[in-house]
Amino acid sequence: MTHWLRGVQLGRVLGIPVRLDLSWFVGLGVLVALSRELWAPAVTGLPALGWSGLFAIAFFGCVLAHELAHAVVARAVGVPTTEIRLFVFGGVARIAGEPDAPGDEALVAMAGPLASVTLAGLCDLASWQVGGPAGDLLAWLFLGNLVVAGFNLLPGFPLDGGRVARALVWRLTGRRLLATRVTALLGRALAAILVLGGAGAALWQQTPRWLPQVVLGLFLWQAAGQGRRAAARAEALAGRAGRG
Repeated sequence: MTHWLRGVQLGRVLGIPVRLDLSWFVGLGVLVALSRELWAPAVTGLPALGWSGLFAIAFFGCVLAHELAHAVVARAVGVPTTEIRLFVFGGVARIAGEPDAPGDEALVAMAGPLASVTLAGLCDLASWQVGGPAGDLLAWLFLGNLVVAGFNLLPGFPLDGGRVARALVWRLTGRRLLATRVTALLGRALAAILVLGGAGAALWQQTPRWLPQVVLGLFLWQAAGQGRRAAARAEALAGRAGRG
């Protein structure tokens, strides 16, 4: 039972274990359900469901490419990746430590959004060459990759943009823990906006359509706090090692 709670192991890509969190299956179902109308009026019924399933799997494949980009650059700067996990809100590359320099931190953080923008460009070019639902699928993947890149570039830790902001504050102050605390506060401010905005929109429009935004905000709030605490523990351990 515990094994299944850890998710489903897909295998290794570039030597890095890839795992599906159990919440990924929820995300897959939600994405399929929400994307069925994308193909109307040309495609409806079961064919539309099939195209939605294909779109959802392709989208998560793009998310995997985003996380692999982080992992490859992290490896290049000397930080191994223990696992890539795909879950309901996308994915995360779990690296075994933190880069030793602000520049390396920024490089690792920017790798994912750059990969998503590159995939968006390729999907856009391909969509002009393909007609019908396949062309529509590529066009929606173009938009989806831009959304992934844009959201991740928001300057709140632990999003990629927040990590770039942390690298900048770290460079200016020479204090990584202070940089983490500042950008974690920005991350929690962003999380609060998502929660309050989503809840307000859901109540105003009387629809559950905005509830995923609320859940995403709560997840980001928790992740920002965890990142701040992990940085504080790492700083304390480094300090004890230095004194020893």
